[in-house]
This record gives sequence, C-alpha cells and structure tokens, in this order.
Amino acid sequence: MAEAAQILYLRLGDGAQQEIFPNMYKNIISQIDNKYGTTELKDAATVQEMLSSEPPKAILVLDGGLSWPKYTALQVQLARYVQAGGIVIFCCLFSSFVRLPNVNRLWQNFGVPWTKGDYHRSTFSLSQGTKLFFGSQGMSACDNEYSMKAVHVEGATDDSKIYVPLEQSRVESRVFRPDLVDQRQSPAVWAKLGKGWLGYIGDVNNEEGSQKLLMVMLGK
Repeated sequence: MAEAAQILYLRLGDGAQQEIFPNMYKNIISQIDNKYGTTELKDAATVQEMLSSEPPKAILVLDGGLSWPKYTALQVQLARYVQAGGIVIFCCLFSSFVRLPNVNRLWQNFGVPWTKGDYHRSTFSLSQGTKLFFGSQGMSACDNEYSMKAVHVEGATDDSKIYVPLEQSRVESRVFRPDLVDQRQSPAVWAKLGKGWLGYIGDVNNEEGSQKLLMVMLGK
C-alpha cells in the first residue's frame, strides 16, 4: 500500500532521454511506486505551480533537462524548496545528459560548491559518516562496497560524501589505463541545505547498489 508522502518525478529532458528512461529504470521506479504516492511531470510551469501550492516530500530529477539555462528560474525555486525542508535528488539519467558549463551553473544556483568531475568505473566504499545521515538501519540497507561507472562530483565536503574511493581504487576499464582515481571526488553525495537535503547519484548504469541508496535517501 502506497504511503501518503508524495514523490515527484521530474523529467524535462528531450526525446532521447524520454525514450531511454522507461525501460532502463523500470525496476527502481516500480520499487518507489510500490512504497510512495508518485507523480510525474514534464512541464516546468506545472512544477513551479506545485511547489507554490502543494510541495511534495521529495523530487527526483531523473534526466538532464533541468540543467538547461532556460530552466534557471525553476532551479532557483527548487533551491528554495530544499532550504525550506524539501528533498531534491539528482539521479538516473541526470549524470549522463548534463554538460559543462550548464551543470556547474546549476550547482551554483543550489548554493553548493560542486563541479562536474571525472567519468569512469571504479570500486567505492560506503563512507562511515553515512551513519550520521541515515542511521544504522539506513547504512545497513546500503552496499558496503560496489563497482559503478559514474560521473563524479568534485568540491563536495568530506562529510557529504556517501561513497568514496578505496585507498587503492583504480579506473576499471578495458580501454583506459588503470590509473588511481581522484580521492577528492565522489560518485554519490548527500548534503544538508537549510532544513532540507540535496542528493546526487552519478551512476550511469542503474547498479543495484545505487537503487538501494536511492531508496534510503527517500526514506530520510
């Protein structure tokens, strides 16, 4: 039975993003739909109206559309929504479809010092600081360690990094050299902003570990 809490799926991306999303992410969307009341919107004006009248518990930004400059006003409104106690999580197709400088400007509008980082696969470990955010139960629901191909965030504070590289984590690829990864970057972050939370999951392949993390973030 779905709970009363509402989750808004925000999908402002173009045709390619609209086509890819349903099949690639049907599993995690089914998990969320089975637990929460959900609504999907693809129109910025309708989203702005909802934020002004009946803001949801959380908003999942599911593709890269929001990063486009034409949605700057909505970005600023979403930042205020977070400051007032809302939750915004950038996930699923978002990291695959954002480009510079748009995504860095989006982070600026949310008031965080994040910038777009490296793109590669490696193995990451759950930060011990995660317990402070999600408690023992939330932490136990997450994979302690897993491999993911992700677009990383640079500039996040250490206490906001949910997954971090192992000390000897290297790029995992059949094409690129197995270089040591940048220890300053993270593929998944969770930052307190005002009364609310801003989350990011940069995994591009919908790994099971990322699905578990998203469900824990929504349960905050």
